[in-house]
Amino acid sequence: MAIMKQMIFLFVDGCGVGRADPGNPFFMAKSSYLPFWPGAMVLPDGTPIATIDATLGIPGSPQSASGQTALFCGVKAAEIANRHRNGYPDQVLRSIILKKNLLSALQKNGVSARFLNAYPLFEDYFSSKHIAIKPDGRLWFSTVFPERFKRMVSVTSCMMLASGQKPFGAAAIQRKKALYQDYSNRQLNEQGLSLPEFSPQKAADIIYHASRRFEFILYEYFQTDLYAHRRPFEDCVGLIRELDILIGALLSRLDRNRDTLVLTSDHGNLEDFPLRGHNRNPVPFLAWGRHGERLRRKIMSLSDVAPEIMNVF
Repeated sequence: MAIMKQMIFLFVDGCGVGRADPGNPFFMAKSSYLPFWPGAMVLPDGTPIATIDATLGIPGSPQSASGQTALFCGVKAAEIANRHRNGYPDQVLRSIILKKNLLSALQKNGVSARFLNAYPLFEDYFSSKHIAIKPDGRLWFSTVFPERFKRMVSVTSCMMLASGQKPFGAAAIQRKKALYQDYSNRQLNEQGLSLPEFSPQKAADIIYHASRRFEFILYEYFQTDLYAHRRPFEDCVGLIRELDILIGALLSRLDRNRDTLVLTSDHGNLEDFPLRGHNRNPVPFLAWGRHGERLRRKIMSLSDVAPEIMNVF
């Protein structure tokens, strides 16, 4: 049976709304589809880009573990944890992810949902044979699970495990059925793999075709946050220009009467380059297509995103 509606959720780590000045790589990239500065928050077709709160009323700079738990589970995770929690979720946050994550919730409602990220070389380790989340949020590992990964189980990895999905591997990348978090595969090939190098346009094509097979797909891209922490300004501008091409190519394939594209982040970082750290800036909320206007109107903060996505399915 043909799928009558699709939603693509692009989670782009570490992107807030910055100033219209030379310290903002988005501004200097003259980005058309990621115009994350005041006075420019609109797509070329006139679709407005909203801003949403990432602080959730907690002092300090928002962080990845609590921000992503809020984003994908619809809870004020930093309030529950009594602080913004960085890096990877702890036992408390994992117990929330196990029970309330968006992928599992959609599947329980009969929606075909898929995490599109591939785990080349390690897909077997991140399957139920070797790792599981216990009901209290503790992690179980097999005796062969690599020690170096035990403290590096991300929010999205927990969602994948909780929803019973097996990770894609290198073979799926070869078949153009999945993407690595660095969609180009350059990093993987530098590590000794031999994978096709994907252009932004090709990555957009892979995301598009995946969205024809599922009603909901999630793709996580965190090179943005890594670049903000580590790379020169010029590299950050170049990365944004490539990502801008990807978004433009993807939108050109989509049908606004059937498809919905959502793009948002967990905290600011890349937009305020001199700071080189997370900040309290609002994050962009791009919602285009069938449910775009409703989502922009209803969503005010990270913790609104998952519940409102559930409401449109």
